[in-house]
Amino acid sequence: MDRFFGLNMQKSGLVDTMGDIIVNDIGALFASLLGYFYLKGGEISFINRIVQRFKKENPRITKNLPKN
Repeated sequence: MDRFFGLNMQKSGLVDTMGDIIVNDIGALFASLLGYFYLKGGEISFINRIVQRFKKENPRITKNLPKN
């Protein structure tokens, strides 16, 4: 808001805070979309490998999850 409207609502001078928040939001959107497509049965190979590795390395946590 400060940059778009020429305001000074961030009195502390942390100019890059909003940029950090925007980049975090973009990363969260990307991760949530990948998770959505994975859960819907889409074949995203690198996510499948990550999930399978996590299941293998954490059998106590994942014992009630499907094997595939």
